[in-house]
Amino acid sequence: MEKKIDLSKSLKLFHKEEKLMPGGVSSNARIWHAKFCPRNLPCTVFIKKANGSYIWDVDGNKYIDYRLGFGPVILGHSYPEVVQRLHHHEKEGSIFAFDNEMELSVSEKFIKAVPCAEMVRYSVTGTEATMHSLRLARAYTGKEKVMKFEGHYHGSHDYLLWSTAHMAMSGPETPHEMSLGIPKAIRDLIVVAEFNNFEDTEARIKKHAKDLAAVIVEPMMGNGGGITPAKGFLKFLRETCDKYGVVLIFDEVKTGFRLAYGGAQEVYKVKPHLATYAKSISNGYPLSAITGQEEIMRLFGRGAKMVTHGGTYASNPISMMAADATLDVLRRPATFKHLNHFGKAMIKGMDRAFAENRLDYPIIGEPTMFNFGCAPLGREPRYREFRKTCDMGMFANIQYELMKEGVMIDEDVEECIYTCLSHGKEELRKTLDAFHAAVPRAKKMRTKFKPSANTSSA
Repeated sequence: MEKKIDLSKSLKLFHKEEKLMPGGVSSNARIWHAKFCPRNLPCTVFIKKANGSYIWDVDGNKYIDYRLGFGPVILGHSYPEVVQRLHHHEKEGSIFAFDNEMELSVSEKFIKAVPCAEMVRYSVTGTEATMHSLRLARAYTGKEKVMKFEGHYHGSHDYLLWSTAHMAMSGPETPHEMSLGIPKAIRDLIVVAEFNNFEDTEARIKKHAKDLAAVIVEPMMGNGGGITPAKGFLKFLRETCDKYGVVLIFDEVKTGFRLAYGGAQEVYKVKPHLATYAKSISNGYPLSAITGQEEIMRLFGRGAKMVTHGGTYASNPISMMAADATLDVLRRPATFKHLNHFGKAMIKGMDRAFAENRLDYPIIGEPTMFNFGCAPLGREPRYREFRKTCDMGMFANIQYELMKEGVMIDEDVEECIYTCLSHGKEELRKTLDAFHAAVPRAKKMRTKFKPSANTSSA
């Protein structure tokens, strides 16, 4: 008998919300085109609560959570040490528009953790962090162009919402804006290259060097299928940027404090000039950071020749308290030992399920964030290869079958699976049992179902 899942309350709430909020959501990435959506129309799931590694929807369905808020919940939902720290502070106020002592504590820990960090400034969102990093790079170099990579996502501001994941395959020669309302004049300031393509990247940097302020890159493609850098590619980027006088920016909004305590810089042994962070730094509380070389960072400040940076909610005491507690947990050696052990075991079990069903779908990524994408790829794929070969119908089937088994991954084929410290042996067993049940069922019902692509990411 086929398993079913009741999402009737979620669907009713969504239809009500559609009348009040455009699209029925506050972020386009929450609009799903999943198999449970009626008549393949958009819908979403309403979540009632979350604790540890589990979430519960309004219909009472319980899931092991591998979306984790698009990655920030590195410890687990309502993690006790974070909750206790916030409970202690909750009666002391939430926002002052002054500095607070937690900024000093977090900054000291942050700078010790991040290899490139000599100074740090805080904002609220990853979008703000990448926006301000570009402003810094332009001020420092006196140049205006920016190079990004096809399929990489750096937030929703006008200067970087170009040629992202889900792009129409328009070609890197012509940067493709991903939203209405973005001035076409910005196209002249954007250069798009192919990730992991050494020759293409150096040729474009060389061609635009006299006008190129920065190269910004996701060290690992958190919104593009979990694609990792080819061997030596990030080192090559740093050396090439140094050669041509260009600032290299790592967008570690997803990889920071997730791949390792020192993020992608620790894992791949490369330091950029600047880097941006958010998400895992505070276990999901709204906080982001811009960091890097002191010579560049000191351009933030007051005066006519300084770079403007500000924000009412920047480094608010609630988020800083959460970050301070989160970093205390993350810097313990046992934390990433557990995270990596769990992720490797999960990848091994998923690989086995695909092999048993004669499906050539390698897992790509790192133990704390990875993707299977239903694509017959090598271990170092390129983004276009991934987009052209991924079986979106098969992925949609697996995602839906996993939901029926109480396991939640995102419905977007390009979004990663994320692990957290609260995932344990029981969750691993249940997840792999669910995966081994879901894959053969999904293979049997293989259809040409292709979910519509969202146009923005998280």
